Amino acid sequence: MEYKKLGEIADIFTGARISRYQKGNMKKQPVIKRTLSDDYQIDYEMEDVSIELNSKFYSKKDDILVLLAGSNTITKMEHEGYIIPMAYAIVRVKEGYDPDFVYHLLKSEIFPRELNKLIEGSTLKIIKTSYLQEMKLPLIEYEKQKEYGKILRLMDCRIKLLRQTI
Repeated sequence: MEYKKLGEIADIFTGARISRYQKGNMKKQPVIKRTLSDDYQIDYEMEDVSIELNSKFYSKKDDILVLLAGSNTITKMEHEGYIIPMAYAIVRVKEGYDPDFVYHLLKSEIFPRELNKLIEGSTLKIIKTSYLQEMKLPLIEYEKQKEYGKILRLMDCRIKLLRQTI
């Protein structure tokens, strides 16, 4: 097992400042309002947003969203085409690393422990993308990441189905 910084294995950037893109040639588009980490659900609203918005701000399958203020809400996107606002950091895992494995590492106790090493005091925790880039994660070889990621994803699906049944 080796440790790598999250910035080495993923592209990390904040979402779009929607107010900057609400002029000119606009179209109604889904904008994320809230994410719920446990079951991949998102709340969104249709808003008028410029069609010139950079495509990097639209969700892609396997994007990992980290809420930058308040709580350690981490969500893995299953849907594409939603606009991600600046309240979130977007973590796009690079090729050669399994997004499900990285997502579950970030959902584990590793995330708050590593984050506490990087964040300076204050009762309201504000996460900067630079903190995320410096966060060190324990990684195993890619084939094992894929195996563990698949098992963890199946467990998440089972939990989701059980919640829906209840």
